[in-house]
Amino acid sequence: MTATLINQAYNKHHKLVDIRLIESPDVDIIGVGEATVPAIKDFLQAAGIDEAEFMNYCNATFKNGIMFENWRQPKHGKMHRYVHPFDFERVEKRLDIATSWVLSERQRPFDESVSLASTLIQHNLTPKTRTTKPYHGIVHYSYHMDARLFGQFLRQRAMAAGVTRIEAHVESVNTDNGQISSIATTQGLFESDLFIDCTGFRALLISALEEKSSNWRSYQDELMCDSAVTVQIPHSEEHIPRSYTVAHALSCGWAWSIDLQNRTGNGYVYSSKYCSKEQAELEFRNYLKLDNNVALNHIDMSVGRRKRHWIGNCVAIGLAGGFIEPLESTGLHLIFLAARFLVLHNNFQYCEANIAGFNQTMNATYDELKDFIVTHYVLSDRDDSDFWRDISKTLDACPQLAQKLDLWQSKVCEFFDVSNSTSHMFTDTSYRYILFGMDHIPQIKIPYFDGEFTDVFEFVKSRQQKAVAIALNHVDYFSYDVKGQVTVKLSQ
Repeated sequence: MTATLINQAYNKHHKLVDIRLIESPDVDIIGVGEATVPAIKDFLQAAGIDEAEFMNYCNATFKNGIMFENWRQPKHGKMHRYVHPFDFERVEKRLDIATSWVLSERQRPFDESVSLASTLIQHNLTPKTRTTKPYHGIVHYSYHMDARLFGQFLRQRAMAAGVTRIEAHVESVNTDNGQISSIATTQGLFESDLFIDCTGFRALLISALEEKSSNWRSYQDELMCDSAVTVQIPHSEEHIPRSYTVAHALSCGWAWSIDLQNRTGNGYVYSSKYCSKEQAELEFRNYLKLDNNVALNHIDMSVGRRKRHWIGNCVAIGLAGGFIEPLESTGLHLIFLAARFLVLHNNFQYCEANIAGFNQTMNATYDELKDFIVTHYVLSDRDDSDFWRDISKTLDACPQLAQKLDLWQSKVCEFFDVSNSTSHMFTDTSYRYILFGMDHIPQIKIPYFDGEFTDVFEFVKSRQQKAVAIALNHVDYFSYDVKGQVTVKLSQ
């Protein structure tokens, strides 16, 4: 992904920069980052990728948002559930729609009251209709996709666009005066003006310039989940892929469920402090109703970020630069942002100010995302395990978030509360879905008259009904003959 982005930035019209991609045949990818955020469409379009071709190759499906389950105690005998969709209806009258909902009788949950995507999720419909153009939909959307196939797809695209791929295993990294002079591989020695470290958690290149012990900001006090167990389950023939990600809270973390065209990817993200691998595997099997003969994959995660992502002539991107649990599907987006920020800061000569600016931007991006993820946890009222009883303590390590949560007890979260964001990855709209979905609703005394909000929510409801009437489910979309040509077929 990084090679594709940088090649697109520098060599779109004329080849100005030589880009070489060194990949080891002996090292496998993590391959579990299979849900995305809507900004992935910006990347795909910028790279000139056809949406149907991408979805065909990567067994991709559409994602309208995330359904959170079991993150708070049951209410009235029903499991806690809410949706974080990607859209938000802006029906502005005297008051904005969020304030209107808070002041209203709240006959429906917030996401159901203000979002078309939430309704599409309830009916398991995609954002597409029979006439929707590529990269357009009834609402903003993203994708679920096979991460391994996506890597292969981008590799082919990058090579066709002029990126040189070298299959070799890195044996050592040679440094001189705070910079990488060369890397020794099974295919020889390679020199470069700039090295980009995409070696995952191993971070082979950046670690050669500074040890992790001195170049690491751990998030262990804020985000306690540091392990995962995963499995992929093929679909039955009658299965209709879901148009949303599921994030279901368990005793020591949460489990994801992501439908592709041909299978469902499942994982349990948990805290090794509160749960052993054996205990996590048992709970995960029980949750999915899996037999003991189904093989599972365990992953140890290093949760945190580099203090310096760019050192000398080396830049760490992706897992080499940092990791935050995939609760909001941000892994690929962090790569996209890092590559974009690199292009903006790189002036092809050593410049300490630019390097410092890049590091500051990346650190702020990770820290903002970390606080957003912590928000999901600390608003829980679960007390059925040591993990959930202790989770509120993580807020002590997030003073800025604590201040905001206190503020949002007496006012609606709005743009200016989070407008100092570096990446604008999650705006006030996203925060509202989490806050209100987790029952963190402000007490406000703004004057209003009886019946003031009725027409607002009736208007949204009418739009939701129209959306449901024209939206397609995945099976119908993938089999629909668009302009006489089937563009995408559901994988078996």
